[in-house]
Amino acid sequence: MGPRFLAVSILAFAAAGPARAAAPAVRVRPVPGKAGSVVEHRQITLHGLPVRRAHETVVRTPTGVRVVSVVRPSHAPDLLPSEARISADAAVEAARAELGLAAPPTVERAPQLVYIDVLGHPVLAWEVATALRTRPEPSRKTLWIGAAGGVLVAEREEVFASKATVYPTNPAASPEPVTVELSDIAADGPGVPLISPRLRAMNCSLEPPDDPDLIEPWWDEGECYAVHRVFSDENGNFFVPLPDVRLEADNVDGDDLYAELSIYVHAERFFDALVDRGVETFPCEFSTMLANFRYTEPAVSYPELAFGPLNNAYYTNQCDPDKGVTMLFGQGSSIDFAFDGDVVYHELGHGVTSDLSPDGLWDSRYRRDGLLRDARGINEAVADYLSAMVAGDPYLADYVGRYWPSYTRPYIRSARNQKRCPDDTIGQEHNDGEPLMGAMWTTREQVGPAFDQVVLRMLPRLPGDADLESAAAALLEVMDEMIDEGVFDAADRAVLYRALDARGLIDCPRVLTDPVEVAGGHTMWLRRKTSGVEPFLPGPIQLRHEIPEGSDNFVLSFKLTPRGTSTGNPIEDPVSSKVLVKFADASIEFTYDLVSVVPDGDAKEIVLVGGDWDATYEPSVLDETQRQVVVRGLLPGQVVHVSLVNDETTADAIASSVRIVSLPADELDEGATPDGGPGDPGGTSGAAGEDAWDASDPSSSCACRSGDGDAPWAWILPVVACRHRRRRKGGR
Repeated sequence: MGPRFLAVSILAFAAAGPARAAAPAVRVRPVPGKAGSVVEHRQITLHGLPVRRAHETVVRTPTGVRVVSVVRPSHAPDLLPSEARISADAAVEAARAELGLAAPPTVERAPQLVYIDVLGHPVLAWEVATALRTRPEPSRKTLWIGAAGGVLVAEREEVFASKATVYPTNPAASPEPVTVELSDIAADGPGVPLISPRLRAMNCSLEPPDDPDLIEPWWDEGECYAVHRVFSDENGNFFVPLPDVRLEADNVDGDDLYAELSIYVHAERFFDALVDRGVETFPCEFSTMLANFRYTEPAVSYPELAFGPLNNAYYTNQCDPDKGVTMLFGQGSSIDFAFDGDVVYHELGHGVTSDLSPDGLWDSRYRRDGLLRDARGINEAVADYLSAMVAGDPYLADYVGRYWPSYTRPYIRSARNQKRCPDDTIGQEHNDGEPLMGAMWTTREQVGPAFDQVVLRMLPRLPGDADLESAAAALLEVMDEMIDEGVFDAADRAVLYRALDARGLIDCPRVLTDPVEVAGGHTMWLRRKTSGVEPFLPGPIQLRHEIPEGSDNFVLSFKLTPRGTSTGNPIEDPVSSKVLVKFADASIEFTYDLVSVVPDGDAKEIVLVGGDWDATYEPSVLDETQRQVVVRGLLPGQVVHVSLVNDETTADAIASSVRIVSLPADELDEGATPDGGPGDPGGTSGAAGEDAWDASDPSSSCACRSGDGDAPWAWILPVVACRHRRRRKGGR
């Protein structure tokens, strides 16, 4: 094979990216609040192909041009475009296997050959953009299948879930209705649906329309049918019956008209608020919003309902009305998600983030301390911020929180939170974004609404895999620029810095060190292993524990369950996990190398995860969900660092109530039989690839509680313990 050169270029126009059809390679957006200045997101190409996860972003002002963000491959490609070894059809088949489907997925367009940046390497891959699927819950994934070995080198979930006369925000926060004017619809008489030049609002019926031609091309068996049900009256007005949310029947009425009107009105309000702040664009020139989405068959968990509920709302990043909806709002088991204006604003906020950032804030980051979901957490934080900004209320989804029986507080999330990194991060985007949301909102309340521009101007500076620390640095950088512009002063910057620092966002190693937190219980979302990763993906956080006087052990206990869904139909995949332990007062340092599919191969597509952990353990299964590891032979004062991983390929897993304690040695002696002695540490070396594991899928809800009030050792059952002996570390 001939030499390879890193011939990177930036073209004026190129092939489409995965989220838009026919998007130009240079995407230009005005700088919010700064007249005469624009942001240019420039697409990078290599050998005539677009390079995904690579970009150059510049700010062009009347006085000059400045690069504010750039991501480029640092290595030459292993393959030229002409050297792809698998076909587009084979790539679709590989995508089917990765998604666990019985039949090939519906694709939105023919697979496209691209390069994608993986650990600085431009990997030649087929880009397979799958169409929106609503089962087991809404998903619209783009998968990149390596063109050499057919493994999954990267994937991106395009869907984000949220967790007339209208109510100003929602029927709970503002129970007195008001009459508003719809500015984008010109209806002089009857029969006009809720369609404007930039969006359409639709309802969803369990009954098909009389005219089969009105069935949307993206409808699938088992779903309700998207239809227009709200039309103007003879005066050109849109008045519909208002729900009384004190009545259970009104909250679960999938045929109500208010939901359809509500999403339209709140979308107009959101767009107007963003225009006032200098944001006049949206990823979709025309958006489709669907209310009352549900399934025709009852769910396992809600047999009393005549339909299958969808307990969430979603932004799908789909702009083509012939291929799917841009946003859908579920008719839930107890509430209607379209009733809550906060939820509508939040979903639209994801669109703003997608439009202003270079690459959408979708991707995970490989870090030495773990695999981070921070970019999606930043996405959620900004969506929450924009929702609170438009509503003028820091409490998100008051109606959902008050009328959904499973919630114990009258909102889903609060912008006035004191969440910290890493104490409150778990590897799930809604949780992980809360510290940043709290810092941004606290700053806004002290320095004023002008801070909205800081948040909006932060977005173009963030790569697609940004971490929370990157967002904090970008906020401070923009604040410094706006001080020079005369908008803020040093005191305002100090407010922002204190808010970020108080939440651990300036520097946040993902290691829990507080003994109370470590013993109290934590939740971790463990990402599934894919065909492009060996032997597993690291967990999102580590726990540090010191052996106290009188003890020779530590006991790790946690619950492992399949992740939950929003449909009421539980996931039944098996679950398992493995535990990595480092016997040192330094956290595990993970390493990542790109290697070939076959030994000594010439095309690298697989991420090999290594690190300096000393042993791996397979937890004891105490019951259906409870897992436990006991390690003995330790000394008082000795420190261990622990990380959980999931090496199953079926689905993500959730470990909850993860906690570590040490017991008095004599008490543990009474109930434990050591499984090893000085010559058998009971675990395996942490060298990458040295041992195969078995892990699976734990369940989750996004609202995670720590601890359940038991005494520190009340949950420990008689176990088989493992004696630890210091051993030589495997090669890294």
